[in-house]
Amino acid sequence: MTTLEELLHRPGPGPHRVTILIEGQAVETLADLPPERGGLLFVGLNPSPVSVAAGHYHQGQLGRRFWERLGRAGVIPADVEPVGADDALVAAGHGITDLRKQPTSRDTATGTELRAGVGALWQKIALWRPGAVVFIYKRGAEAAAGRPVEARWGQLEGIALAGRPCFLMPGPYAAADEVDEGLNLVRNLASAVAG
Repeated sequence: MTTLEELLHRPGPGPHRVTILIEGQAVETLADLPPERGGLLFVGLNPSPVSVAAGHYHQGQLGRRFWERLGRAGVIPADVEPVGADDALVAAGHGITDLRKQPTSRDTATGTELRAGVGALWQKIALWRPGAVVFIYKRGAEAAAGRPVEARWGQLEGIALAGRPCFLMPGPYAAADEVDEGLNLVRNLASAVAG
């Protein structure tokens, strides 16, 4: 059983591997990295085995693109290596988690599997009290909303989790102008919650 203190713990730099029970099986995955109260909470789908092996979030090709984008937006320093990017995110007062903690090499989680993680996400948001929730991928936003999301990026109108506004990052293959506009939004959002 996880204690409240464990749920609120903000780890320092280093590998973030943890072993948890998933459907009665011990599974090595990545620990949640809670934001400071009022920081941004980034929400992914599930960790990849390469990320779990490294002990850090988003170490695959698309994940490294995510870190590069956060560097461009000024959320983390632009020169941070991907293997230390989640540590830089925590140092900046923000956090990261996944809807599903089961590692897979590809995004194979069904909508039902992702929706199964929404209750735990609500609990984390209620405890951590981030200023906003930022979904990294549209599938995660749709699972949390319980319906299709029309927005390709930006604020998710009419969607709030535990009273916190929700946003969506531009997709990994979005056009350059969409990425630039989306990163400007993330930059402004990070500035707003920091102030």
